Amino acid sequence: MNLQKANTLIKTVLICSFLFLSCENSKKPVATSSSAGVVNTSDNMIWDMDVTITSEGRIRAKFRAGYVERDNIGNSKYSLSRIDSGLVIEFFEKEKNTGFLESRRGTINDLSEVFTAIDSVVFRSTKGYTLYTDTLIWNRKLAQLSTDCDVMMIKDNRDTLYGEGFITDDKFNSYEIKRPRGETLIEEKDPVN
Repeated sequence: MNLQKANTLIKTVLICSFLFLSCENSKKPVATSSSAGVVNTSDNMIWDMDVTITSEGRIRAKFRAGYVERDNIGNSKYSLSRIDSGLVIEFFEKEKNTGFLESRRGTINDLSEVFTAIDSVVFRSTKGYTLYTDTLIWNRKLAQLSTDCDVMMIKDNRDTLYGEGFITDDKFNSYEIKRPRGETLIEEKDPVN
């Protein structure tokens, strides 16, 4: 083999090796789910999401989340979002705050308008109620909060009510707890002479 052909071959091998090594070190997409060995990545990844939800020009809710992965539902404009680092929803009626929901994780389905708070869920109503549960679903279309999980509700830091399931409107005007049990503090009054 002549010297010119050998130099060309060495240069070609070096260039191919360089390209191969530089491609090998590039960042790989973050895998979010796997189905039959196929790895998918999310359509959008959002950090520090802050959204205001309105209805007829009035604030219905403010929604905040730390890290969100959003995937489009089919070929529609709707998406399914997974929240992995804190979910906070503030509820409003006539520009006044009516409640505050927070959890560690959650999901949002834009198509059905269902928000699901998951893991260490706390809902505080401005009417003095605090609800603790594992999962709480806000159906925006129905303006309803509900769960089938065990709940503990405390009223004004005094009365405690336990149950298996809960449903209320998102203004917390009335509520229903299934299979309720609880305890209340009864204050004794001074006897009348």
